[in-house]
Amino acid sequence: MISENLGYFKPMALGVLLALGHAPFNMWFLSFVAICLCISQIEKQKERLRIAVYIMFFGIGYFIVTLNWIVEPFFVDFLLHAWIAPFAIFSISIAMSLFWFVLSYVFAPMGARWALVLGIAIAEYFRSFFFTGFPWGTIASLFVSSPFAQLLSVVGPFGFGLLVFAIMMFLVSSLESRKIVLTFVGLFILSSMLFWGLKRQNLEIEFTDKTILLVQPNAPQSEKWNEELAPVFFNRMIKSTAEANKVNLIVWPESAIYYPLNFADELVKEISKASSGVPIAFGALRFDENKKLLNSLILQKRDEKQQIYDKSILVPFGEYLPLSYFLSNLGLSSMVNSYGAGFTPGHGADLIEVDSDFYFQPLICYEAIFPSILRATSSRPDLVLQITNDAWFGRFSGPYQHLQILKMRAIETGVPVARSANTGISAVISANGKIIESLPLGTQGSLELNIPKALNATVYYSWGENIFFIMFLSLMLLGIIVKRHY
Repeated sequence: MISENLGYFKPMALGVLLALGHAPFNMWFLSFVAICLCISQIEKQKERLRIAVYIMFFGIGYFIVTLNWIVEPFFVDFLLHAWIAPFAIFSISIAMSLFWFVLSYVFAPMGARWALVLGIAIAEYFRSFFFTGFPWGTIASLFVSSPFAQLLSVVGPFGFGLLVFAIMMFLVSSLESRKIVLTFVGLFILSSMLFWGLKRQNLEIEFTDKTILLVQPNAPQSEKWNEELAPVFFNRMIKSTAEANKVNLIVWPESAIYYPLNFADELVKEISKASSGVPIAFGALRFDENKKLLNSLILQKRDEKQQIYDKSILVPFGEYLPLSYFLSNLGLSSMVNSYGAGFTPGHGADLIEVDSDFYFQPLICYEAIFPSILRATSSRPDLVLQITNDAWFGRFSGPYQHLQILKMRAIETGVPVARSANTGISAVISANGKIIESLPLGTQGSLELNIPKALNATVYYSWGENIFFIMFLSLMLLGIIVKRHY
């Protein structure tokens, strides 16, 4: 019994190896190795429950490393919340791996390898919307630093994860059975994907005549709302804005002003003066007519009514408290915000008009991890614009992974992305996922450059998750046929 239990350290170790494809490691080739080893080893699990448990431990190892940044917000107020950090990382890792467990258990009668491939694929899809959803650290995001990431433009993030596991299963099975022709076919498919990805990755980037200024004040989370320091960070942004050349759009990060918008008339006047009439987007908290608190992006234009976008997908525990009555008794309610109440979600995806031929789709921080939000607008934007406060995520993996997710969104849609981050990493990303220019983490400064052109609408942008469902059902049918004949 002890040796059997110790055996589950093997899939945990493989899960850790799998996670090394994520930033800041970016060792995606080791992720391929981990997948192949797991496919090979899981065949030893014969019983349905053992197969599902094996995959669950594979997930636990994976999520503990992938989501290590989740402890960082609890260290902002160390004395009050640090004790929660270990519970947070283990509980969320187990919760995410339970998706893998349940769905792999469903497909285990088809065989251990099919349970791994189909179970993880559909589990990754379900965890993207179950409750409010948490699609951070998807299998696809392991390969953002590789040429293979360009396949996101065709199959999307969930289809990509399924494709990788399916090809690796095909290769491992072909090698084990010494079927040279099938092995060659698998390697040919993989190499074709690689060379196509290289070609698309190296497309010449064209630029529009629209210019943008991204401002990064570098306000640490522990100091951001300090009454004495908040004006200092605000004045940094004012200075960068006033000293800038004439651009088409100026962007400040999430919650850039230190008063709610309803009480910040003087601050807004300073912003308008510094921008000299140039349209400026900035993040602010605000109260609506029902006195509900919202996290918003405001576009301020000379002599025009403000355009406002309210964040529609909120962060559990950060912006609203699930099971609030129970958890507030544990002292967690103060984590939501300084006003002692949760935020209210906005009405959903929207486009904001800078001028008649320049529209952007706003995203506020956490919203960027949801691929579906970029397909929910009435028309395609010229730019995806994210404002964020990655100071919550620490300095190790969180901000880098968040940036990788933005690269995914650019590749998936063929639309360039710009992001203004409070402490970094602010960047402009081309429509094929290449970082044009960026400001390093933990630095103060600004970026001024032309916006890259969008590419034609991608297959994934046009078809969405229909591609994933076609792939999934086709593989499931293939698995059933294989099961009946062997």
